[in-house]
Amino acid sequence: MMDNESLKTLFFETYHGEEIVNCIQCGSCTASCPLASMMDYGPRQLFALAREGFMQDVLSANTMWFCVSCYGCTVKCPRDISITDHMYALKKMAIKHDLKNPKSKMPMMYKSFSDPVKKFGKITDTSVIFRYAFFHPIDIMKNSRLAFNLAKKNRLEILIHPIKNLKGFKKVMTKALELEKK
Repeated sequence: MMDNESLKTLFFETYHGEEIVNCIQCGSCTASCPLASMMDYGPRQLFALAREGFMQDVLSANTMWFCVSCYGCTVKCPRDISITDHMYALKKMAIKHDLKNPKSKMPMMYKSFSDPVKKFGKITDTSVIFRYAFFHPIDIMKNSRLAFNLAKKNRLEILIHPIKNLKGFKKVMTKALELEKK
């Protein structure tokens, strides 16, 4: 496991986390976040922890998993910090370095949504359900009536159909990942 200082260096240098040094701790991001009350730390607190090097606390928090990418925080930030982009970066780091909160189901949901995009070029109901069900079968059983009702009304995609130009999409994704590493 990486230590706090190494994680901070990685966040600042690889994921452009140095931008949070410009944060003036005004709290506009947290005030504009619709899910801040559900987070372990609001975005303002999370960035304060990151600046001080408490990266293991940052990466094991649920904050970035509750980010719904509404960009309200980014729009309201008087320093133009791309807060939502940093939340994505922190999600990636938490998964890569296995520092997610073991009680949280959010990282599994994140992977349940992102993996089908990588494989099929889109999110598919079936792939999300099966991946999540494998790790959380009781949750799926609780929602089986909803799934049945959706299927009855043809609102649940049973067969997985990849996007038309999957090869081109994967090429774009590969290039984006290459650029991200720079």
